Amino acid sequence: KTVPLFEITQVDYKYKEIPFLEQIKITHNSDIFIGMHGAGLTHLLFLPDWAVIFELYNCQDESCYRDLARLRGIHYVTWQKKDKVIPQDKGHHPTLGEHPKFTNYNFDVQEFMRMVLQAAEHMQKHPKWLSEQKHDEL
Repeated sequence: KTVPLFEITQVDYKYKEIPFLEQIKITHNSDIFIGMHGAGLTHLLFLPDWAVIFELYNCQDESCYRDLARLRGIHYVTWQKKDKVIPQDKGHHPTLGEHPKFTNYNFDVQEFMRMVLQAAEHMQKHPKWLSEQKHDEL
């Protein structure tokens, strides 16, 4: 689905394919950074001041990246309507057994778009936001 208000870049931060400095540049040029709960969200440390981090699903560990975003000084959002996040199963960790961090999820598209638009509104109201400008000072 195309949304004309946004330029969307899908990135898989595989260190062997994208050098770390390039990962930082990509992140630093992101206004809304969207991802699943996991180590990749630590890239939020390199986001610009006006950016919003959108953790798609926090796996019942909401304070983890919310606290990191707070310490970095950027806005954090995650799903509030739990009925709009549907797990594939109960999770399947190889040694721990059932755990919500180890399954796939389906998300309600309308709720996703509502939250992205809300994130965009927050970002555009930030006093340091500079629309349509690359931030290649790294």
